[in-house]
Amino acid sequence: MLNRRTLLVSALIVSALIQARLFPEVGLDRWVNLPLLLTLLYSTPRRRPAFLVAGLIGGLLIDTLLWRPLGLTSAALISATLVAGNVRGSAAPGWVRRSAAGLLGYATAELFLTFARGLLGESGGARGEEEPLRLLLNAALLILGAIVGARRRAAQLRARPLDDRLG
Repeated sequence: MLNRRTLLVSALIVSALIQARLFPEVGLDRWVNLPLLLTLLYSTPRRRPAFLVAGLIGGLLIDTLLWRPLGLTSAALISATLVAGNVRGSAAPGWVRRSAAGLLGYATAELFLTFARGLLGESGGARGEEEPLRLLLNAALLILGAIVGARRRAAQLRARPLDDRLG
């Protein structure tokens, strides 16, 4: 039987495979970063070690499959995990705090990738006219995920208020 951490790491690694293999085929690889969104939506201090391992493995997998500089995506996922987990905290936050954590983590990853790609002399992503639309799409997905997550967590706490395993 798999425990929750192993299942979480496996899900993030599968999302990295989807990002590296399926999204380029349908043209979504420049618009949505699935492992980053999942990491930001589920990142808490309690889950931080699992997300750091999943970010490292998933990022290396994406970089290897897409022929990118090795470690670039891993470092972005790890930095986003650390920022989002610290902003969100370990309590049951509302959708505003979840959204702020997700948006700050996303901004951290984007700034890191922009800075690192600039140092390496690489270009990538949807630049130019499409850049604001890409940022708005990801922000909307993060806020929507935060609202749904906060509602789901509130329903779980109402059903079982003393169950610590839900966190």
